[in-house]
Amino acid sequence: MTQPNQPELSPPQVTYFNQLKYSIGNDPFLTVIDLYELPKNAGYLIPIWIRNEEKARALATILETQREIGNIPIYVVVLFDGNIAEPYDVSKFNARDISKLVEDALETNRYFLFSKVAFVVPGTVAVYPVFTKSVTQFYNEDLSDLYRNYNEVAAEVFKEVFQEKINGIDLDPSTEE
Repeated sequence: MTQPNQPELSPPQVTYFNQLKYSIGNDPFLTVIDLYELPKNAGYLIPIWIRNEEKARALATILETQREIGNIPIYVVVLFDGNIAEPYDVSKFNARDISKLVEDALETNRYFLFSKVAFVVPGTVAVYPVFTKSVTQFYNEDLSDLYRNYNEVAAEVFKEVFQEKINGIDLDPSTEE
């Protein structure tokens, strides 16, 4: 039982929703709609509405669309024209294809600059979406911040909402020089 007038942390599903809203949602051509609780404790749903089918499919491919935080399932659905956008079949995608997919998904995002393929170590490549030197901030009842804000470099917030790998290739969000 919580004591009255005691600070409480934001629930993890609210934090994740805000991470999506203030990273992916920083795009004039899409809307992170809302956080919906599903019936029978089935988790939470976060719909994202996009005007362009290619962009919707690309975003549905690079986003982590199912996430469990503790015992709380969170589902992200990308919608286009009233339907769920089908992710691309990436089984034959190489690093350049994935880099192009990232550009298609994020080209109008205000944080996004470009995507680059580079070697991590000899023989192993990764895709690096590069973002502006920006801080993503939103109210989150963060007790470590005087004003209870969540503060994180934009690239790190994108890392939270992207898949780690696509077709075995690392997706490593980075900050511009």
